[in-house]
Amino acid sequence: MLDYRSTVVAAGAVMSTLLGCGDPDLPTDLRTSGPPNVTAVLVMSDLETGIDPDSEKAGVLDRYLEEATFCRLNDDKRPRLIGLQDGRTTEVCPDDLTMKAMNDGVAAGAPPVWFVRIVFDKLLDPSIEDLEPVLDQSGMPTGQVFGTLRATQPVTLKCNDVDIAYDGYYVPNGNKESWPVGPALFIAPLAPTDAPTGASCTVSIKESVHSKAGQSVPSEQRNYSFRVRPMSFRFSDPAPADPNDGSITLTPTTPIDLFFTAAVTAGATITTGEGLEKSTITLSDLDPAKVNLISGPNQGNGSANPAVCQGTGDPVPSALIRTYLKGPDATTTALVVQLDAGGDLAGPTAQMDQVWEPRTTYLLTFADGAVVTPRQGGDPAALPGAGDFSLCFHTTALPTN
Repeated sequence: MLDYRSTVVAAGAVMSTLLGCGDPDLPTDLRTSGPPNVTAVLVMSDLETGIDPDSEKAGVLDRYLEEATFCRLNDDKRPRLIGLQDGRTTEVCPDDLTMKAMNDGVAAGAPPVWFVRIVFDKLLDPSIEDLEPVLDQSGMPTGQVFGTLRATQPVTLKCNDVDIAYDGYYVPNGNKESWPVGPALFIAPLAPTDAPTGASCTVSIKESVHSKAGQSVPSEQRNYSFRVRPMSFRFSDPAPADPNDGSITLTPTTPIDLFFTAAVTAGATITTGEGLEKSTITLSDLDPAKVNLISGPNQGNGSANPAVCQGTGDPVPSALIRTYLKGPDATTTALVVQLDAGGDLAGPTAQMDQVWEPRTTYLLTFADGAVVTPRQGGDPAALPGAGDFSLCFHTTALPTN
């Protein structure tokens, strides 16, 4: 099964990084004279960098990786090839100092929880942030503090020329070889979904950002651009197998999950089941008429029907096909559309009732024009056409109690 947990992990990592912020004067390779120069500007990436597609990590999104939208030219203090904690490496800026960032000015932050990191070549005056106490459940200080930019507001953040409210913190530790790189200002929108997918964004450094000696960031180094990544289809669970022979097995109670890179627009709600099993589900805006689903009975031994996998089967009426949101939250489950053929069955209740016919082989493809739209606004995300996506699977018998 594929894993989409790292969206939530990344959000948790942001909060944990806030704790214990300070201003240690540790030996580094930072510059000791001159104004604070911006060596790189990074945005959160959702790229699967360096993952072997056949490894156990395939399908796990690298939500903690960051992509450069700016690299300072001819500056040996800019970050380049960085070692990660799991033994992999990631290239922040090209090793050739005369080259710009690969996606200079257009690197795309990943919805729905994108952020920006502005990296400097020397320590900043720590007054750029406020340190506030971490309180326990009774409201008493724990002895830890967290950094905040709520009051100091050292940058202006805009997407599509609209101001985006943000918070963040100053990271005095780190250097050009650490991960994450530093020292840096970490900027995160308070509501990332205020910016539509595909938006053009800028981050502009204010005069108030200066070194301990009082030198401000040079005026020509204060404005940087990036984008919010357009919404796209990520993967399905289960994923199509090779060969596409129907050997994938689902129980009649297990829907298919379709993962996207942003929260999906909610449609109408419908009620399924009766009595204690009564449940309400929220439909997505994926048009069931754009879902091609054919079926046929399994072979006598319970294995997949090869004829169905080759395209010969009975069409499942679109009225029976349901596409609905897995959950309401803004990070993981709202990114997932579930699909089944339970339109005339009990539906996905809390007990996960039947959503497929038992002992049946199904072939799922999508017609041209099959799309879902992002909840935060932006262009629709297209599902892959039949030539790019074909999922054949078969179901087991209904479980007995």
